[in-house]
Amino acid sequence: MKKIKDKKKFQMPTAFTILFFIITFFVLLSWILQWSGVTYEANKETHTVQALGILDIFYSIIQGFLSKAEIIIFILVLGGFINVVLETKALEAFTQSVSKKLGNKAIWLIPILMLFFSFCGSTYGMAEESLGFYLIIIPLVLSSGYDKFTGLLIVLFGAGAGVLASTVNPFVIAAATDAAGGKISSGEGMAWRWISWMFISTFAILYVMWYAIRTKKNPNKSVTFSTLEEDKVFFLGESVEEIKFNKRRVATLIVFLITFVIMVIYLVAWDSILGGNKFESAGKWMNKNIPYLTALVPGFGKGYLPEVALFFFVSSLIMGAINWKGEKNYVEQMIVGTKDMLGVCLVIATAAGVGVVMEKSGIQLLFVNGLSSVMKDMNKTLFILISFILFLPLSFVIPSTSGFAAAIFPIWGPLAVTIGAGSGSVLAFSFASGIINLFTPTSGVVMGALGIAKMDYGSFLKEAWKFILGITLVCCLLLIIGSFMPSSIF
Repeated sequence: MKKIKDKKKFQMPTAFTILFFIITFFVLLSWILQWSGVTYEANKETHTVQALGILDIFYSIIQGFLSKAEIIIFILVLGGFINVVLETKALEAFTQSVSKKLGNKAIWLIPILMLFFSFCGSTYGMAEESLGFYLIIIPLVLSSGYDKFTGLLIVLFGAGAGVLASTVNPFVIAAATDAAGGKISSGEGMAWRWISWMFISTFAILYVMWYAIRTKKNPNKSVTFSTLEEDKVFFLGESVEEIKFNKRRVATLIVFLITFVIMVIYLVAWDSILGGNKFESAGKWMNKNIPYLTALVPGFGKGYLPEVALFFFVSSLIMGAINWKGEKNYVEQMIVGTKDMLGVCLVIATAAGVGVVMEKSGIQLLFVNGLSSVMKDMNKTLFILISFILFLPLSFVIPSTSGFAAAIFPIWGPLAVTIGAGSGSVLAFSFASGIINLFTPTSGVVMGALGIAKMDYGSFLKEAWKFILGITLVCCLLLIIGSFMPSSIF
């Protein structure tokens, strides 16, 4: 008899392992570059690459924790908030009601919701704050006969497509133009950015609708088919019986929805959009004259994740009071929810460690300086296209759009202007950074979304790569076509 050896299937390493090896690689590279005597220019001075040690591999993760403290706090509070809401069964009652009314028309929720998320992403940079919406969308699509991956795609690829095709997003457009030292105006290329947004949003919507229809007809093709029943139990509850929409659940849902409305309105930079400083002044007036409400929280358009975390925390207290089961029960629900998000927070911190190693060693500036010197004699179309291709790997190690702009555009912006590709280089940056942030494990948004959806990174990539490849080709076409447009458009 021949012994039959069981072949072990290849398993995708965890996000921790992938990121740890990336950090280790750059630490080793820092030694090689230092031994080679490689130097780079910064602030008109010559610097040698700083070699990092073994302890720095682990220390970079601790530094990553510190640099990402705001999003980590937000996600932990959000986890507690989610668990408190699930305990009330208000969302289950709501999704049952909506799915009954929609019936076979539920598919049209996809374009409506994705356009909303895309518009928010394109205009004010909706990213981390989109994490709260998964709790609404995933139960809704599950109750309509789709899988949880469809719900994840609606939010992630909806908001992601908007950020990718940023029109006036201050974290992309303003960050890049400001970092270029006034060489590029944020108004340049505005028309083509809106055209690009329409094409990219349409592509994203059609892809998600195609996936949703295909997997609803044949659930075996769903990337989450093996966990479908578990997903229904977790997001929709164990009972298949109708859950009554009683007064407490209605009140809970109202508080839940008001929280998101306040979050969206609060995060919009109203003074930048409308001009002046009325909202900033109103916030200061409130802090001074209504200190019993708050003397510390900034006004509308002036706060970010810590303030949004505050809203979710207060909201969870109100919902806990509406459905009061005792102080001990509320605290337990918050703790259980935060524990569910702890793994996600650790991944986010580890991912930030990659950027720490790149920055502290000087490898980041070395790459940028080297690339800019090679590309200074290219024609406009080729420069924009090559910029896009080069920005892809750079966006992987610098997932923060504002951080990327601050590191790259002081050098890249003036170079692009001399070639006549100023606004084109900004769009190339927007596209490249947006694509990478749709799937990179160094993105807190991606890993946070997967944590909320109870989905592993390998399963996500198994299906997402098709969209990533398609959207990359669309972006290349838009950049090439745009480069031939008159300066009034591109």
